[in-house]
Amino acid sequence: MKKFFILLFVFSGILAFGQQDVQYTQFWNNKLYYNPGVAGSENAICLNAGGRTQWVGFDAAPRSQNFTASIPISILRGGIGVKIENDQIGFFQDIALGLSYAYQHRFSNGASLGIGISADFRDKGLTTGNWLPAETTPDPALLQFNNSNFTTDMNFGVYYNSEKLYIGLSSTRLLKALTPLESFNQGITGVRSERHFYLMGGYNIFLDNTPFVITPQALIKTDLLSPLAIDFNTIVTYNNRIWGGVTYRHQDAIAISAGYNITNDFRLGYSYDITTSAIAAYSGGSHEIFARYCFTIEIPPREKGHYRNVRFL
Repeated sequence: MKKFFILLFVFSGILAFGQQDVQYTQFWNNKLYYNPGVAGSENAICLNAGGRTQWVGFDAAPRSQNFTASIPISILRGGIGVKIENDQIGFFQDIALGLSYAYQHRFSNGASLGIGISADFRDKGLTTGNWLPAETTPDPALLQFNNSNFTTDMNFGVYYNSEKLYIGLSSTRLLKALTPLESFNQGITGVRSERHFYLMGGYNIFLDNTPFVITPQALIKTDLLSPLAIDFNTIVTYNNRIWGGVTYRHQDAIAISAGYNITNDFRLGYSYDITTSAIAAYSGGSHEIFARYCFTIEIPPREKGHYRNVRFL
């Protein structure tokens, strides 16, 4: 009975908000995943890798990994972004590659406003399962295992960033792409994406004459079909090295996050979600880890003058 409950819950979760686009607690460390307007917003190449294991203790619980790269390119007056994603929940697996471009308008105070668009190339399918539909009542909506197909979708976002404030508005899965998959009765059915909307923002409060910075921030998520999902978070950073904070996710979890900036360019972060919903009786919480590395490539300017060829000294 427990296995049946778990299986039923996992499959019903696929229809719930947050399971098409992966839910990450450390959204502030993974902004490009949600908003293509972030691409090129920083004056450095920034690489970000992370993974999440959700609802530890559930059979076939969600497991997700992603990698993003934000690359400023001055000749494009903005930057490009790359996103690689692997998400598995129940018998479903999504593998996606996203490519984005954002135009970045630079303000005199150092702030930037990015307007970005991206394309996702996504392979959705079912892995090997261990159950079969009832032979006497075949359901044409049930999908075959070892079954996948490819779709393309689009995302759009606007992102403002300054020393103290960041705010972004974005939408993913704009085309609501339908992935056709084979069903058990040899017909074709499909899984359709739902359009998602995100509003995120945060503000750095620098405490005078102290090495502390307090950053309240929030992420609001909706697909216009389900109730709003809201993450409230506050991070305290000490001496730009050690940080920690708490996230409250409405009717879902309380998360504790901590991290260490090994250098100004290389950062690590970890989060643990304590489930507060009814799932807590079956789940051991969720774990999440991120690593971030930023660097620049400097090309020295060509020096003026004459250059002699060794053949003609």
